[in-house]
Amino acid sequence: MKNVITCLSLFLCMIFITATRGNTQLTPAAIDAVKLTITDIPEGYMYGTVPEPYKKTLKENPWMMDKAAIKRLADKIYPGGDFKKIADIHVTIIANKDTPFGDDIVCYLILYNSARDAQNEMKKVTEFAYYNSDRALLLTKDNLAVFLFVDDMNNFHFIQDLAKTIEERLKNL
Repeated sequence: MKNVITCLSLFLCMIFITATRGNTQLTPAAIDAVKLTITDIPEGYMYGTVPEPYKKTLKENPWMMDKAAIKRLADKIYPGGDFKKIADIHVTIIANKDTPFGDDIVCYLILYNSARDAQNEMKKVTEFAYYNSDRALLLTKDNLAVFLFVDDMNNFHFIQDLAKTIEERLKNL
């Protein structure tokens, strides 16, 4: 009888741990903890300047997008991106100091509404990153995707370094 109670208790604990762990959902505070800062930017680069015609959508840089911007840009960030499944997007555009209006490196932090939404959308962004593996990196944790993109393949090493920094921050969430 004692063994049955012990086994049953252990089984219930395993179910509780699995259920709790599977339902982890990050909040917008995770974006603040993970986002790139001025000290993360590679030497010779800076926050890019948003050209006037684009300021209607991208109001500043770096920026936590409003819902209108998410609606306009979700499917432009990755094919099939569904704005209804996205809670927040933070974007950081990094440009070479010689071309401040450029978008040499872009980092999107995409927080999905739920684990289910994240699972469906991450399939799309993972496929996009796979087909652009010479210019894109994807990091994920729970319902947060970090998507790094570089225009010039010769600058790929910069997003690899940024990814290491972001991975450390993701571990601490």
